[in-house]
Amino acid sequence: MAGLDFRKALLCTVTLCFWFAQYVYVPFLTPYLLSLAISATVAGVIIGAYGVTQLILRIPLGLTLDIYRQHKLVIQVGVLLAGLSSLGMLLFPSPVMLFISNAVSGVASSAWISFTILYTTYYESESSTRAIGIINVFFQSGILLAFLTGGLLVSRFGIQALFKVSFASGVVGALLALLIPHDGTLKGTNVTLASLLKVVRDKRVITFSLLSGMAWFVVFATVFSFSTSTAKGLGATGAQLGFFSMLYSAGTIAGAYFIATPVGHGMGEKKTLILGFGILAVYCVAIGLTSDLMLFYPLQLVCGLGNGLLLAATMAFAIKHVDAEKKTTAMGCFQSIYCFGITGGPMVMGVLIDHGGKRAAFCVVGAASLVCAILIPFLYRAKFLLPKRDLVGADVIAPI
Repeated sequence: MAGLDFRKALLCTVTLCFWFAQYVYVPFLTPYLLSLAISATVAGVIIGAYGVTQLILRIPLGLTLDIYRQHKLVIQVGVLLAGLSSLGMLLFPSPVMLFISNAVSGVASSAWISFTILYTTYYESESSTRAIGIINVFFQSGILLAFLTGGLLVSRFGIQALFKVSFASGVVGALLALLIPHDGTLKGTNVTLASLLKVVRDKRVITFSLLSGMAWFVVFATVFSFSTSTAKGLGATGAQLGFFSMLYSAGTIAGAYFIATPVGHGMGEKKTLILGFGILAVYCVAIGLTSDLMLFYPLQLVCGLGNGLLLAATMAFAIKHVDAEKKTTAMGCFQSIYCFGITGGPMVMGVLIDHGGKRAAFCVVGAASLVCAILIPFLYRAKFLLPKRDLVGADVIAPI
């Protein structure tokens, strides 16, 4: 039991270092890019590079890991690349190199597949939803710590200091990842490529992946890119930008935890998804229309709550009914497909801002979120979100 607790604590610590390295500079990156006289469209393309490489890598990586199970190696490489991508941004601040560095950061984030799958192996199979909930809390806690640190440092030392801190966190995390013990139970499987590809075509996995992608689309179009530049345009300081992001992250943690509470458990899948997308729609419209900086405080918290509901729920629901030996492929498929939102969100938002202004852009993104909320009941009625072998019990959230 002690050895098991050590493995859990170690992987959770590496998770903190990993996501800290990935996000400590994120709230300040779009304002930084715009300060280099880069257009909103080009800034959106640079931010979107983070999702491009994940979109390409995560499905083949998931297929490979279901066969070879080299999760420890993938985690080590991923955490190290998280640090190296920040070093690239620090040393080569040109649009092309910033694009490449952010793309490398996306390669690093592809390793999240191995974090989630390896951590679930530390629990009994019936507790997989609990394991995903816990590792997601550390994922969000790493981001929260990153936003706190970034807000404290950026005003005094500039974004270059955040790139340095990110690099240091990546190196520390990679060294700690060396201590992850080899798990003899993680052996390659005898499943064929054809059987694994059936997972990729699973209607429920695909649909939840697309819904998660829409949640990421909204977040990367707003919170992680142009909400911060909007706040800065209203006079927000670096510390305030960091605090806004902290409130978003705190809301995300609360949202992820809420689905495991008795109230959240009783809501079921449909109501959870509708509530999450509805909250994001309200956030987008409110941010686009407000000129009062004080409203950013509650709105960031509310946005985090909605996104936390969606990210934890869609991840847990997507792989809930997948056979154990194929879960890595399912997770790779899930995390690859949702990257269309990470890629497209800032790109589409940048184009909308350049051609229609910020208010219209935020309202368009909010409308897209509202459409998702409206579509949820129809997706269940059409059986896109129902598992083949458990049609009756599909509206239940396993408690964390």
